[in-house]
Amino acid sequence: MAIHVLWDDAEQSIIRWDFEPEWDWNDFWNAFSESIKMGVGYTRRVDVIPNVTNTKRLPIGALGAFKSVDSKLPDFTKLVVVAGSDSITRTIIKTFAQINRIDSWRTAVTVDEARSIIAADRQANPL
Repeated sequence: MAIHVLWDDAEQSIIRWDFEPEWDWNDFWNAFSESIKMGVGYTRRVDVIPNVTNTKRLPIGALGAFKSVDSKLPDFTKLVVVAGSDSITRTIIKTFAQINRIDSWRTAVTVDEARSIIAADRQANPL
């Protein structure tokens, strides 16, 4: 599998996707489906960290795929923080968020920074 999906924390409140260097949109949608299954029955907040540290480039069609996935996110998903992204990927994600007026997508240089962004948001916006 080109994208490994796992719980990032013991509380099972953050799902992390670890991307291999080569992946495609089929892998992406399989990871998305697996994440949805992991969250079945959850009523509490679950955030997602796509860890693209090892990814060389995004496949063609990123903006359309991001819009599609954003429209399918369950209500319990509050933040998607893409970690390990290079400057081009960060620009694509920021452009996507601005064009679509979405503030739930963020970027981080590292997975630890992504965790910090999520922790700060949870503190500022408790349920």
